[in-house]
Amino acid sequence: MHHTAQIAATIRRAGAADSAALAQLRWLWRTSERGEVGLTPAAFEAAFTDWWSARQSSHVAYIAEHGGDPVGMAWLAVFDRIPQPRDLGRQAGNVQSVFVLEELRNQGIGSALVEAVIAEARTRGVGYLIVHPSERASRLYERLGFADTNRLIHLDLDTPAAAARE
Repeated sequence: MHHTAQIAATIRRAGAADSAALAQLRWLWRTSERGEVGLTPAAFEAAFTDWWSARQSSHVAYIAEHGGDPVGMAWLAVFDRIPQPRDLGRQAGNVQSVFVLEELRNQGIGSALVEAVIAEARTRGVGYLIVHPSERASRLYERLGFADTNRLIHLDLDTPAAAARE
């Protein structure tokens, strides 16, 4: 399934051959926009490729390309839910790591990526999707039908404050 954004970007399901491009997009986002430090780009690409190769069945990536270059990505992480008498194969999904190069934002690429993830989730029979959007991206998700339910309670276990409570 291919989706087309307003600037003629092609949105397609990524495969193993796209691992380097996805790693580069992730690296750029986390280091340039979030100021993270850690592995070198080459070491991150190798680790990222290993990580994704072990999770091909649960993590589906979509990549946006413009002029043959990768310009954005979005991920669907699918997880099993506890069975219930009427449905033994329940699944849910997280929309993760939606990113578009800064100079190409607000041109429909992010929406097209998320629409591709939603379509994939529907094809897989996922019961619901969860997203933890940035303040900037919240309106995009609302336009695509996501709603703030005020029912999700979040505990961040990655912060130094959380570690101090232990």
